[in-house]
Amino acid sequence: MIKRIEDVILEKGFYVTRPKGTSMFPMLKDNCNEICVVKADEIKKFDVPLYKRESGEYVLHRVLDINEDGYVCCGDNQWTLEYGVKRGQIIGKLDRWFKGDKEYTVRDASYLRYVNFWCKSLKRRHFILWFWHRYNYLVGAAKEVLSKVFKRNKS
Repeated sequence: MIKRIEDVILEKGFYVTRPKGTSMFPMLKDNCNEICVVKADEIKKFDVPLYKRESGEYVLHRVLDINEDGYVCCGDNQWTLEYGVKRGQIIGKLDRWFKGDKEYTVRDASYLRYVNFWCKSLKRRHFILWFWHRYNYLVGAAKEVLSKVFKRNKS
């Protein structure tokens, strides 16, 4: 029987998995990093809670604000805010993650600099992500064209 994430965190105090999706890029890459989610006694601004939407979907997004309706969350690779995430939906929060053999925690100085730069302005993030995605699209398109041109010349 497969245990729910909530049950594992209650039993062990933590849950380790590989997140899927691109919403937390550039910090986390789709199915590349391992993350450790721990029981969340308190959620503060800029924490990264794991919560469960009404649809049953698990989501790992950052808290950008807290108001009377709940938490306002957003993925690092997004600029549309999700309002009204309730405390009862939160299962745990990100404590550490791994990129290859390197371990990072939410207490690392480099992480705190990242949060300070990346998370304080959605307008700046929107521009940076727009530029980053366009740049990657153009580089990918150029590589594809060049590979076709060089394949033709070798024939």
